[in-house]
Amino acid sequence: MSTRYGISVILDPAFAAGLHRARQVICSQYGCWAAEMHSVHLPLTDYFHCPETGVIALDARLELAAADFCDRHSGTRVLRLGELVQDEEQGDIYVAFGGEGGGTGEPPAVGQLRNQLEAVLTGMNPALNVQFRPLRFALLQYAGLPLRVFDSAARFAEGVVEGLELAPSVELSELAVFRYESDAAGDNWAGGGWATDLRWQIMDSFPLSTFRK
Repeated sequence: MSTRYGISVILDPAFAAGLHRARQVICSQYGCWAAEMHSVHLPLTDYFHCPETGVIALDARLELAAADFCDRHSGTRVLRLGELVQDEEQGDIYVAFGGEGGGTGEPPAVGQLRNQLEAVLTGMNPALNVQFRPLRFALLQYAGLPLRVFDSAARFAEGVVEGLELAPSVELSELAVFRYESDAAGDNWAGGGWATDLRWQIMDSFPLSTFRK
């Protein structure tokens, strides 16, 4: 069994429920389960290795980072960008989020949170070299569909998301630490080997808004 960790943002529950419904419909329609096997969250980091002995220290440092964010930036919202992001080669379709004005840039508060997380991870082990992700929610991942079918899935996904009439922006609710397990991934978590048997658990979560305490 191969184990990795990840740090994610959990969104306002009502908005997250809409994303969950969209993903269920799309994954079921095209028989693509990689995205469906995930929690409803926005990953801030790629999968990274963390020794079991370091998880408690990671939790403690993330709790401090989240508390600082909550004190200074409670109620921070991100905008849902209009067009879905597609990666035909990987078979991925995402809902993307950005900052004011509809651009791909993030709110300054999110950038500051990323900087804090990078400092936390580097301080624990500079050799981790954790990569950070843009704010995206996966509707499909590693779909393995023929090109024309993937194009159909992309059009279908646009219609499903539009039909749900999701709010144009959403509040960041919590910061969460995930533990992931996969027998198939081995050491290559960047290549999608986990897509066949991913298992996950939220190890801890911390409020990012005073309204969630």
